[in-house]
Amino acid sequence: MTGEVSYSKSLKLDMIAYRAKNPCCRENTRRAMEAFMPASGIRDADVRAYYGALAAEGGGLAHERKTEITDMSALRCPGCRSALLRGMFLVTGTLTDPSKREANLDLSFSDEEKASSALSLLSSFGFGFRMRNRRGSTVLYLKSAEDIGGFFAEAGINRVLFDVSNAALMSDVANFANRRSNTDIHNLAVSTQASERVCDAIRLIEKEGKSHLLDETLAETARLRLENPELSLSQLAALFPTAVTKSTLANRLRRITAIADGLAEKKPK
Repeated sequence: MTGEVSYSKSLKLDMIAYRAKNPCCRENTRRAMEAFMPASGIRDADVRAYYGALAAEGGGLAHERKTEITDMSALRCPGCRSALLRGMFLVTGTLTDPSKREANLDLSFSDEEKASSALSLLSSFGFGFRMRNRRGSTVLYLKSAEDIGGFFAEAGINRVLFDVSNAALMSDVANFANRRSNTDIHNLAVSTQASERVCDAIRLIEKEGKSHLLDETLAETARLRLENPELSLSQLAALFPTAVTKSTLANRLRRITAIADGLAEKKPK
C-alpha cells in the first residue's frame, strides 16, 4: 500500500505538473536542477524522470546550457526566474507542512560551493536565506512564514502562500483562545478568593454575635453570599428580589468586610 505523500513531495508534484509555456523557462528549470542536484544524483523517481524529460527537450538553447547558473543573461523572460526557483527546490528542497507545525523551508546541498552559489543567486533575488551545516550537508533555510510564502509565490506555487497564511491565522486564533481561557481562569481565581474572604468575614460577625451591626440590606447580602459562595457578583446580584447592580453589591460586600475587620482589631491579642 502506498503511503501518504508528504507535503514537500506534493509540492514537487505540483512543480512537475506545471508546464511552462516558454522553452527558456523549462531550460532554466533544468539548469537549476543540474547545477544543484546532489553528487549522488536525484533519488526521487518522479523528479529524476522530469529532469530527464527536460534534458532531452533541448530546444536549441545551447547558450544557456553553457552558462553558469549565476549568469543572469540566461533569464530571457519574467518566468525564467520562477523556473529557476522551481528547479532548485525540486533537487534540494523540503518544506514542513505548515498545518502541522511551524513552517520551515530547507534547501540542502551536497557541498558548500553549491550552497554558496545558490545563496548568491537567492540573495540577488531578494531572499534572506541563512546558511548552516547539518549532518554533512550545507543547508540554506528560511523560518519566517512571510518569507517562505514569498519564495513559493515567486516560484509560481501560490498554494503555499495560502497554506502558510492559513496556518498563521489558525495559530493566532488558538493563541487568542488560550489567552482568553487563561484570563477566565485568573478572573475565576480572583473571584473565588474574594468570595472566601467575604464569607469568612460574615462567619466572624456571626461568631462574635454582632449580626445586629448589619442593616437589612447587608444582612440579606450576607445570607445570599453564604448560601452561594461559588457565584460571581453578576450571578449573585440576579438572586435579589429587587434589582441590584454589580457595583452596588460589591460595595455592600466591602462594607461587610470592613465591619468584620473592625471586630478583628478589637479582639484581644
